[in-house]
Amino acid sequence: MKPVNAFTQGKLFPMILQYSIPAAISLLITAIYNIVDRIFVGNCNGTSALAGLSICFPLSYMMMAFGLTCSAGGASLFSLFAGRGEQKQMNASFGNALVLVAVSELALTAFLQAFADPLLRVFGVTETAYDYALTYYRIVALGCLLQGLTQVFCDFVRVSGRPVLGMCVTGIGAVTNILLDALFVAVLGWGVAGAAWATVIGQGCSVVFGACLIGRGYTQVEIRRETFCWNAGLARKIVSCGFAFWIAQMAMGLISLVYNGQLGKYGGDTAISVYAVVASIMTFVIMPASGISQGIQPIVGNNYGAGQYRRVMQTLYLASAVSVAVTCVIWLVVMLCPQAILLAFGATEEMLQIGVPGLRLNFCITPILGFVMLVTTFFQSLNKPLPSIVITFLRQILFLIPFLYLFPLVWGIHGIFVAQPVSDALALVLCIVLVAREQHLMNRKQRQEAAQTL
Repeated sequence: MKPVNAFTQGKLFPMILQYSIPAAISLLITAIYNIVDRIFVGNCNGTSALAGLSICFPLSYMMMAFGLTCSAGGASLFSLFAGRGEQKQMNASFGNALVLVAVSELALTAFLQAFADPLLRVFGVTETAYDYALTYYRIVALGCLLQGLTQVFCDFVRVSGRPVLGMCVTGIGAVTNILLDALFVAVLGWGVAGAAWATVIGQGCSVVFGACLIGRGYTQVEIRRETFCWNAGLARKIVSCGFAFWIAQMAMGLISLVYNGQLGKYGGDTAISVYAVVASIMTFVIMPASGISQGIQPIVGNNYGAGQYRRVMQTLYLASAVSVAVTCVIWLVVMLCPQAILLAFGATEEMLQIGVPGLRLNFCITPILGFVMLVTTFFQSLNKPLPSIVITFLRQILFLIPFLYLFPLVWGIHGIFVAQPVSDALALVLCIVLVAREQHLMNRKQRQEAAQTL
């Protein structure tokens, strides 16, 4: 970790890149799992099989929700205790996070296996995709614990000052998944079952590598018997710190349910398969923007604490320019080459008829997401979580979900793809208002502090 004066006096652009790139790559690696499965299954097994995987998309959000709650909450406390030099508490943070993730993910596995059929019905499964979805669902649900442990190991390696090794924890699993997808799906013809086993085995490889890093002293965690002693008070703090991530992931899972239900109603398996492509491409928009958001957190926080309000706003605007530039590249690819993107997922002619206009409509104002996502993290960095919660809730739930039901009544299936950009546009207006208000407050505070020094 750089000293505070580097954050308050160093050049902003290099710092933004230094802290953002590893986070963005790590997030993209995590997203590769589902995308690779879809590409192989879509090309080798057809539209209904791809729809089966898309139906299970909320499952991944549920698995990540519990894992992120424990890993992010534990890692946050770990960093706090590290700053105070409290090694025993650092160890306890890791141990209790590990116990929490093991208990919660095993409980989730039992729940998912016990209620597979009703949950798939809630997810919006169609009759033609049911068998594919059930096969994929049951196998991937076995990997809940592996998913959670991967997140814990990755986060604790990263906060120990080894971001590249943290990337490797997830990277090894992603590479394994790709290689096994090619073998199981394309060569051996195992279909969705092969894709599911490739995912679970990849997660297992990540867990083994992460455990080796922890056990061999590559982090600041000291493994002792008391490390894993249960501390109810500390466990509550871990859950409290990470609960915001649980809410965000579950909200995304809810949105997936609504999308699947509406698309299944208006377009069947073909439309659901198109959404699988939309969700995959959206990942490449969200993850870089999220990485940049994570990267500016220490820069914004340190400068705000030091009273360097002008640098705080400069960081936001410079990072926004970078984030918007990255999303613009993806936006141009989608606008110019939607057919090629769909064909990469094994699109049929019917899928192209829905997907080409659907992709263009859904991504028509995508570049603004680079700013909207940064603003949500910006307020968290200022220790003002309420604006972030309001933006996220309005954009992902209060605006989007009603639009998904109302717009198709007017524009048919295309209305479903219009809902997201309209919701994003409204969120952009709210972000501009909140940022302008915050900048006004900072300017006034800076004038008051300057007057006091005279």
